[in-house]
Amino acid sequence: MKDYRLTPYELELMDVIWDLGEASVQDVCDALPRDLAYTTVMTTLSLLVQKKKVLKRVKNGRAYIYQPVVSREEVSRSMLGQIKQVLLKNSLPSLMLNLLEEENISADDISALKEAIRKLENQ
Repeated sequence: MKDYRLTPYELELMDVIWDLGEASVQDVCDALPRDLAYTTVMTTLSLLVQKKKVLKRVKNGRAYIYQPVVSREEVSRSMLGQIKQVLLKNSLPSLMLNLLEEENISADDISALKEAIRKLENQ
């Protein structure tokens, strides 16, 4: 699995692009819940293309359009794997318990978790 280490700010920008499918710098600025300088967003998107390799950039007239090259799920898996490895010494039960204890879990969520465990046990 590829190692994606994204900051909360980078994840905020990625979230906008994942939701939109593709976006210009202005589209991202418009969709953010807080005001950020156009140049700040543009610089970070360029970093996500060139160094982090999670976006690609396509020229569209005078602007660039940014498109995700990795899914939200791929980044999630990578970041959860990092947490498990670094903070929880590769303990999957510790990771799961930490996640579950911090959330209000509905009966539907519990049923879905039980079903997932049953499927794993039957493999």
